[in-house]
Amino acid sequence: MELGKYKQITNWANELGGVLAISDLKVAFNTDSTASLFRAINEFVRAGEFIKIKRGVYATPSAKLSTVAQRLYPKSYISTGTVLAKEALIGSIPAKKIQSVKVGLPRIFECELGTIEFLSIAPKLYFGFRNINGELVATPEKAFLDVCYYYYKGKTFSFDPQSDIAYDELDQKVLSNYLPKYDKRFLTYYKKKWG
Repeated sequence: MELGKYKQITNWANELGGVLAISDLKVAFNTDSTASLFRAINEFVRAGEFIKIKRGVYATPSAKLSTVAQRLYPKSYISTGTVLAKEALIGSIPAKKIQSVKVGLPRIFECELGTIEFLSIAPKLYFGFRNINGELVATPEKAFLDVCYYYYKGKTFSFDPQSDIAYDELDQKVLSNYLPKYDKRFLTYYKKKWG
């Protein structure tokens, strides 16, 4: 492939956050031929310019896992320890792993960039996030409640939800507004563990 075209496509990919679907690549490579398209993509993968995330989705080595997560499931939101660590409410968590929450079945994607775990949530609990630079991110309070909720459901984390979270730094008013949306059994459990 011509070096100028190679650099142009790589720069374009980075402008899109480094995550590309087949439809994007069809435009980038300016081809309608499926065989030509996959030959070009495979060249980029062999050269280390693209990483295959799953069938039809590729990323550059500089892409952020959160951007990949958003591209895989646009209505998912980054949550749990990923948000709590970023907000300095817990210590560090594994650097190459993020957790995102979505309505529907849970999924895990592993690639060279790391691991993205999509946790499943009921539609009535799909709230408490904001759009930050094109990515849906839980508020610290919702990330905390998501941790509590999944812990209640039996999920383990790389930190102890009862002792490792700076609970006093959370906005108690926001928590009070969020809690009534949960079912009574979880609320009983929550009060017992976190007061």
